[in-house]
Amino acid sequence: MFGRVKKWFGIEGTKIRLHVLPSYPRNVKTINGEIEIYSKRPERVLAIKLKFIEVYTRGRGEDKRIDEFLLGTWEYNKPIEVSDGNPHMLFFKLEFNPVESAMDKRAGKGPLLRGVVNMMKSMKGVQSDYRIEAEAIVEDNTWNPLAKARILFD
Repeated sequence: MFGRVKKWFGIEGTKIRLHVLPSYPRNVKTINGEIEIYSKRPERVLAIKLKFIEVYTRGRGEDKRIDEFLLGTWEYNKPIEVSDGNPHMLFFKLEFNPVESAMDKRAGKGPLLRGVVNMMKSMKGVQSDYRIEAEAIVEDNTWNPLAKARILFD
């Protein structure tokens, strides 16, 4: 009975881990990496889903606004058998389309404008954070394992 309770809560069940580079150049259009899937007991993973998300923050204090943009997705829909001591590695290539603000478009028109735009962005508290979220759909699990990785752009 205790085993069923642990399975229901996702304790000692299937786990996933993302292996990606911590930073990428600004002009890249794909994120490459690996997903490590492991478990202490035999389980069946039905699918893996990845999302690449931008969290766009602007303003300060009470005027602070936050938006999230889904930049790209990747899915693997073939069943994977995971057993004790045998992690499964899965390579992915996640393509995405970056969202450019009006300020970013102006900054791309030359080095002089880039400096002015960067100064304006810092004054207004504009910031973008990027992350990859991975979810494994596990057979007969109530809660699916999740993993997140932060991505920085140079």
